[in-house]
Amino acid sequence: MKQREQVIRNLAFQMFEMSKRTWLATQREKFKGGYDLSESEFLALDALERVPSLSVGQLRQHVGVLPAQMSRVIKALEQRYDEKLVLCAINPEDKRKIDVSIAPTGRRAVDAYRRAKIQALVAALESLSDTDLADFTRILDKIAAATIRTRGRAVV
Repeated sequence: MKQREQVIRNLAFQMFEMSKRTWLATQREKFKGGYDLSESEFLALDALERVPSLSVGQLRQHVGVLPAQMSRVIKALEQRYDEKLVLCAINPEDKRKIDVSIAPTGRRAVDAYRRAKIQALVAALESLSDTDLADFTRILDKIAAATIRTRGRAVV
């Protein structure tokens, strides 16, 4: 393997490990908000927060899971808490489809999850100097642009 490829693989591994540590820190914090969301559940709520209503199939595509997994995610969001995080209804135009929308409790849950995740990242970034923050911002902007360009492929 070429040296550049090895450096890229090592950096990707380090980013993955950092993501896991952030996830673990978030796990501890999110219980304070009272919502124990899986990553798929968060992604579903996040998509529904941006679009008022999606069919189960559309939501599945946003989350990127298999149909059976999507059914489990929706069931958990409907039944795990005292109040439903999502609301399901038969599509009035096509009775074969189920539309899913976010409930007010779902908005609170996705907000609590997002705050906990961001707080864990803020804590990690606070250790960087101003110069390192500027460098990191520049590099992160380049990575973000590359992921947008390659989204049609299996990169992101």
